Amino acid sequence: MFSASSTSKSNSKLKKLATRALCSAVLLATPLLAAQPAAAEGPKTPQEAAVCRGLLTTFFGGAAGFTQQNVGAVCAIQTDADTSD
Repeated sequence: MFSASSTSKSNSKLKKLATRALCSAVLLATPLLAAQPAAAEGPKTPQEAAVCRGLLTTFFGGAAGFTQQNVGAVCAIQTDADTSD
């Protein structure tokens, strides 16, 4: 049979696991949320371009011919003349 102490230890381990999973999800989502303005219409500032390059290199670097040249083209800073509304 299960004792009260083994049940509380299991609950404690589950809580720690859930907390770690939640913290990991937040840490993984933060760069994606930071890149949202750049993803909408292309990066507008050097900082947004740097985030864009970092994310694309991390997630797609070397995959299926996704080269640094391609990353540079996708993450080029957009000026007001580049966008047409």
